[in-house]
Amino acid sequence: MVQSVRWARIFGDRVDPRVRIEEAFGGSAGDPQVAAGRWANETLKAKGLDPHATDWQAEITAIAALRAAKPELTLKTVAYLVKTARWRA
Repeated sequence: MVQSVRWARIFGDRVDPRVRIEEAFGGSAGDPQVAAGRWANETLKAKGLDPHATDWQAEITAIAALRAAKPELTLKTVAYLVKTARWRA
């Protein structure tokens, strides 16, 4: 049984972020991981942020922007997307 998003926000997310991405982007055509990476890159570019930035301040700003764009994603999932999306796309 997968931990609910609400439960994860209260007690911490113990689910693999790839599972959360599958849940959120599974309806997209093709691979959900690729679709999530594209979405993250496009969202960051639309907000004027560099998706390939590697400094900690840029990562925190990117995490905040992605969570604002898709609040149903958990912090752990969005942090995973920020770290992996820069290599996609």
